[in-house]
Amino acid sequence: MKCVWKSPAQCLQLFKAVQHTNTMVNLLVDTDGLHIVAMDMSQTSLVRLELKAAAFESWECPRPLSIGLYTEALVTILQKAKSFSTLAWTTSGETTFSVTVANQDQTTEFRLRAIDIDEDQLDIPEMDDDVALQVSSSVLREWLDNILMTKADVRFQLTHLHCRCSSSSTELGTIIYQEPIDGQRIESLIVRAEVDITLSYQAAKSLLVFSKCGTSCFLGFSNMQPSRLKVTLGHGSSLCLFVAPNIVEVDD
Repeated sequence: MKCVWKSPAQCLQLFKAVQHTNTMVNLLVDTDGLHIVAMDMSQTSLVRLELKAAAFESWECPRPLSIGLYTEALVTILQKAKSFSTLAWTTSGETTFSVTVANQDQTTEFRLRAIDIDEDQLDIPEMDDDVALQVSSSVLREWLDNILMTKADVRFQLTHLHCRCSSSSTELGTIIYQEPIDGQRIESLIVRAEVDITLSYQAAKSLLVFSKCGTSCFLGFSNMQPSRLKVTLGHGSSLCLFVAPNIVEVDD
């Protein structure tokens, strides 16, 4: 596999998001592009990254490969790459993964040893969201930046009229955010039923981190299924995060 990224900064942002949930991942590459489908260690979130070949400056991958990597090591290298004009990846079989950065005639190559990650191939079923929304990344970040000041779980209550988020902590107290649906900033795509769920602080923070990777976000909420975020990346590419809600015990 050989590829050149259009934007080293975008590459860094994407894999900082992946690192937030997964310490190691298998990169699946083929003629169509790069794919990641991985569940975190707690089995409460799942990330899916689909980068089409057209999303790269150049892409060559004559045969399918699976390359296992530690995300922290990759992100550490990509932090160096953000100051360079060119970022290229190459593989030698499934054992060596190289990251090359360049400015004019100056090049630096980082060779990572691939790791063997034993994981099942995950199939993501079609989901029927109770509420589906389209919002800009900046709007979603505004919600979560404020709500996550509590560093506590976040309750989402959605109707056909409004989106309401709230969170409470002993140290800070309670933060409540509310905004109308189909107002100036939130577009409703589906409202089948009212939603009342609670996401863990870590899950809500993951939504914030992933939302920084693009400009347009699809949000799907359900009372009985995981919630999901899909960030549009262009060229048919996308970054998705699925998070399971907290299980709330009901007193008899």
